Amino acid sequence: MKKLMILVSIVSLTSLFAACGGAANTNTNNSNANAAKANTATPAPSATPAPTAANNANANAAPKTQAKGDEGEVEGELQVGKAESVILYFGEESGDYAAYCFANDSDAGKAILAACKDKQQCEVKGTIDGTVKCKVPGLEADLSDSGRITSVKSAKSVGKKK
Repeated sequence: MKKLMILVSIVSLTSLFAACGGAANTNTNNSNANAAKANTATPAPSATPAPTAANNANANAAPKTQAKGDEGEVEGELQVGKAESVILYFGEESGDYAAYCFANDSDAGKAILAACKDKQQCEVKGTIDGTVKCKVPGLEADLSDSGRITSVKSAKSVGKKK
């Protein structure tokens, strides 16, 4: 009799655990099934048509990228090269040299070359990328500062150096 009661208790406990585990699985499975139904039953949002070129005056205009660097002002002698040019600053009191280069065919280069002449003093306000180092042909001195002029707000000639 004791063996029968122990056997019945074990079977009851096993059934109880199986039922609990099965119910948890069933609930999880039902939750997943309900979530899947909820996802499939939701209507897709309607797409808004893109504006046509006739309605958008800037449809063909390329987005303007911001010039890399910091705002700054440069003054020095313009030395025009074939593809690259440089504005070379010489500090009369300190003896320091600084060079600021630009590509002649860039927007910045076109603005500078339109305003200033070769071997004359030029003043430029714009954006300067200090991470780019310029090389000045024929200059053997070390540069105390260097950078690439990436955009120009204003450029003007200040004449020949005295």
